[in-house]
Amino acid sequence: MNYTIEYPDKNTAVINIQIDKDQWEKDMEAAKAANPEADEEMAKQFCISNEAGKVLTEEINTKKLKLASAPAIISDQDADGNVMITLTCPLLPEVDLGQYTGWNIANQPETIREEELMEEIARRVNSEKLWETLPADAPAENGDRVMIDFIGEKDGVPFDGGTASNYGLVLGSSTFIPGFEEQLIGTKAGEKKDVEVSFPKDYFEPSLAGQPVVFHVTVNEVQKEIQPELNDAFIEKMKLDGVKTVEDLKAKVKAEMESFKKQEADNKVVMQALEKISEGSKIDIPQAMVDNRVEQMKQEVESNMQQYGMGLKQYLEMIGQTDEQFTESLQPQAILEIRQALILEAIAAKEDIQAEDKEIEEEYALLSSIYNFPAEQLKMMIPQGSVATQIVQRKTLDFIKDKNEAK
Repeated sequence: MNYTIEYPDKNTAVINIQIDKDQWEKDMEAAKAANPEADEEMAKQFCISNEAGKVLTEEINTKKLKLASAPAIISDQDADGNVMITLTCPLLPEVDLGQYTGWNIANQPETIREEELMEEIARRVNSEKLWETLPADAPAENGDRVMIDFIGEKDGVPFDGGTASNYGLVLGSSTFIPGFEEQLIGTKAGEKKDVEVSFPKDYFEPSLAGQPVVFHVTVNEVQKEIQPELNDAFIEKMKLDGVKTVEDLKAKVKAEMESFKKQEADNKVVMQALEKISEGSKIDIPQAMVDNRVEQMKQEVESNMQQYGMGLKQYLEMIGQTDEQFTESLQPQAILEIRQALILEAIAAKEDIQAEDKEIEEEYALLSSIYNFPAEQLKMMIPQGSVATQIVQRKTLDFIKDKNEAK
């Protein structure tokens, strides 16, 4: 296999690959042997992709070819049986950086107002559900929470999913089978009760749908919800680390809000700096990059809409746009994101900002703690290059803030 590479313009590389007849026939035989069910066309496409992939990998590794998007591939076979493959590769554009330090942008975090602080504290206190255990002789009422053990049986035999220990059930919440919660009203701590109910006819498990069952229930505790109050007694019951009083909570919440406001202010500095750097830089972004990013954005919107049982078509109908109008509306944001990403990459390269091995390991450890997943397995799922890219981007953003913030 021989190939040549040429650059018709600064944003395009064209790779011409020639595979002689003998080699091509060997490739086709190997492809058919690997997948006996493949027809002639499938084997052909496999060989083309395989040979193109080898060349691309070599060019990316040796000449640091940077693709802006997937290459277009065309192939042909001459009368002698030799195969020619042409890859047209859109390249990442060169960035002619303008001034990227010394913009002296003021960093002015917003001051936390007392009313704002108290509103946040009230929100947290009122959203907290706390329960206190009632005396053993107190009967459970609607709205109380009973801590129960139960075993569900059908025809005297326990069924899957019908057993639990120390389960917290709020009476009147309608979270259990109809009729279950009502039969526990009036029960007391330590009491045992057989609750007889029938599963709904449309229950998802066919063997239980519409069937009568009995739950052998033991009531461990009866609890009543504590009404939230902004006082030291309620705050202490919230059991927050280092927080025992209202003043402790105010200090904690204020520190968190100040940290958030500081991060917001830092982000504004970076965004303003990026805007100024972008205005002074020259980048010729290939349309293929924009089209790719727009397509990704559309897929992200569709994925989000699926959570609400809606496809992209229904979403467009809801907002009153055609696919063409929606695609057009995404272009400015796509261009902005690409432009900023290229600028960050150019600054990182110029300042030699890199991800150290230790930082990559620490990132995997952080991801492991966030997702509760072994770091070694994450390494097989998330390429090291992707992790390194994220680290370099963060370090570059920190560099931009540090070098452009007014001192």
